[in-house]
Amino acid sequence: MKLIIPKSTYPFIVILILLFLVELFAPTPIDWTQSFNSDDKRPFGSYLLMNLIKTDLFPNKEVEFKTVPVFNYPESKISDPLKNYIFISNNLEMQKWDVDKLVKLAENGNQIFIAASSISHPLADTLDLSLTPNVMFSNLGKTVRIQKLENQNISLNKKYKYEKAFDVVSIEKFNRDSLIVLGRDVDKNIQFIKKQFGKGNIFYSCQPLAFTNYNVVEANNADYIAGAFSYLPNQSIVWDEYYKPTRALRHSSPLRYLLIHPPLKLGFYLLFFCLIFLLLFQGKRQQRIVPIIEPLRNTSLEFIQTLGSLYYTKKNHKDIADKKLKYFKEFIRSRYHIEFKKENIKELSSRSGLPEKTLQMLFDQSKSIETLTHLTQEGLEDFHSKIEYIYNNCK
Repeated sequence: MKLIIPKSTYPFIVILILLFLVELFAPTPIDWTQSFNSDDKRPFGSYLLMNLIKTDLFPNKEVEFKTVPVFNYPESKISDPLKNYIFISNNLEMQKWDVDKLVKLAENGNQIFIAASSISHPLADTLDLSLTPNVMFSNLGKTVRIQKLENQNISLNKKYKYEKAFDVVSIEKFNRDSLIVLGRDVDKNIQFIKKQFGKGNIFYSCQPLAFTNYNVVEANNADYIAGAFSYLPNQSIVWDEYYKPTRALRHSSPLRYLLIHPPLKLGFYLLFFCLIFLLLFQGKRQQRIVPIIEPLRNTSLEFIQTLGSLYYTKKNHKDIADKKLKYFKEFIRSRYHIEFKKENIKELSSRSGLPEKTLQMLFDQSKSIETLTHLTQEGLEDFHSKIEYIYNNCK
């Protein structure tokens, strides 16, 4: 079966193709999603930080990736090799049993490095601090934050500028006897601290965006990362991949994962519409032969013929002609919505497709029959043949 596309659909097909090409070749917008994943190359991923850890900050040291909560980490023994545990996320939601396990790791001599703009209540209680958003009117309009490290031997009194990629939060209400301040911003707001637990320490920064791809390549902010990690000894790394903002996506449907990535989303929609077109056009090509349905029989004509035969046997030719004329007029009225009159002959000819002359002859003959009191068989047969001609040839 030949596929025929209506010409009226050509403009829509052209517009659809143009929209697809515009979407295909349009510049890809920057995705500012905060993922902090080690393999994410977007501005707020940690791909470049992981490269720094492997090549410059902790060279030749093993990096282990964890995708489970801290509570599920293997039990730490004093005889085990010491490690640096790194947690970077926008919201570090740890339960009490996770925090207890983390403290035990630190007490055995491991180093814990945390960068998060929001932490759970059990972790805040353990560190004995609270976070305060800097919602002062003077801070709301800021697009730049400047930070520095307290240890002049590390930072050489450098200041690090963060444009846009920072969190408006600071560390407040902390125990000054148990915490050591390692970094502030230029407004003296505390950003980076250390607390000792047994043989190890927990380092905490409230600026996780400072450790993302965006700030690795921005100005000299990579030096700030190096300074912050210089407090960690040169030993194996355990990198957390569980407490990330995208963790919920790993437990959702694959379709949601497709729709949040523009290239995968475009490919999915393209595949979907191609399947729709395939079903439509392939279905037309392979559809079954449409059966021929006979039109309904005209029972009115059969009724008229039956009556005509009945009257014809009684030889009352005038009465038969009157009945035929009556049913003929009703046929014209119901089919063409017009009366069988002289002034309507032209209109009836146009609607029925019959010659105007034929209709005029039938009309004149019907008028003549109406005035007669007796009709011969030949006259009835002639009148009957004209009416049958109209029945068989009208449209």
